[in-house]
Amino acid sequence: MSSQPSTATPRSLGDTLGALYIGSTIAAILFGITNLQTVIYYKKYPHDWWLFRYSVALLWVLDALHVALSTHALYVYLIDMFGDFAGVLVHSVWSFKVQMGINIIIVIYVQQLYAIRLWKFGRHFHKNLSGLVFFAVAVSFGAGLCILYGIYITPNFSAISDIKTAIYIFFAMATAADFAIAPMMWYYLHRVRVATDFSSTASLLLGLMRLVVVSGLAISACSLLALISYVAWPETLIFLGVEFIIPKLYINSLLAMLNYRREHVESNNSSAELGELSTLAVLQITSHTSEGSIAGATISVPLSESLFEDKLDH
Repeated sequence: MSSQPSTATPRSLGDTLGALYIGSTIAAILFGITNLQTVIYYKKYPHDWWLFRYSVALLWVLDALHVALSTHALYVYLIDMFGDFAGVLVHSVWSFKVQMGINIIIVIYVQQLYAIRLWKFGRHFHKNLSGLVFFAVAVSFGAGLCILYGIYITPNFSAISDIKTAIYIFFAMATAADFAIAPMMWYYLHRVRVATDFSSTASLLLGLMRLVVVSGLAISACSLLALISYVAWPETLIFLGVEFIIPKLYINSLLAMLNYRREHVESNNSSAELGELSTLAVLQITSHTSEGSIAGATISVPLSESLFEDKLDH
């Protein structure tokens, strides 16, 4: 009689389908927050930079597809194949593979948006630092392509170990890119904050700096947790449960920063600082031409679009 060796079978229902169910539930909750943040964004920022407006729409569509596809896959595994645990491990559901591909696309796309922002900041400060972030994101993109290929050649859950190298590389590079993006974004915001004398703008930048650090650490920790979960328990699907959550954190982090600009400016407009914001139209920021010298030229940054609009001119 032929049978599957027990060593190839994950340990229990709890750390396989149970992990996927918990991850999917948390992801659905975060998708609800994404919906709220998306409505707030388009309501309060209808004339934002076109790249952000279209990117938010695209990311929302991808996020909705991710939730729908993961729900379909779990329905097949938990309802249609109820009681057939061995069959679940060797049966491939198309929607599960597609949602994993969308997951990776969301991660890479949001990282590229952050890299573009850092490049625009870096033009006025240190270009080498922004180039380092672009390199990290490019490596993450390459690793994403590798794991996408691995996903579609993997027949089922039992064969996931065949692409373990691609999994290691992707999560390691995604974590490295996150750790590179957050400090660089914090650094550039700090440079602008030091250069401005306006209390309202300094307060805005301080809030953004805190948001960047917190969201960056949360995303990095989640990516690192997925990597550690796979290294520690390679025979389970715990890392895939964590992977369900990661794209939601990326999207909500981006939307939180976009919405924070408008909310902070509007709160200042409703306070006694209205006159200051309306009178002081731009920030004057000195830019470094080299490590040891400071150019006399200034950079104009409209306060209503500060730091996120594509309108930085020398």
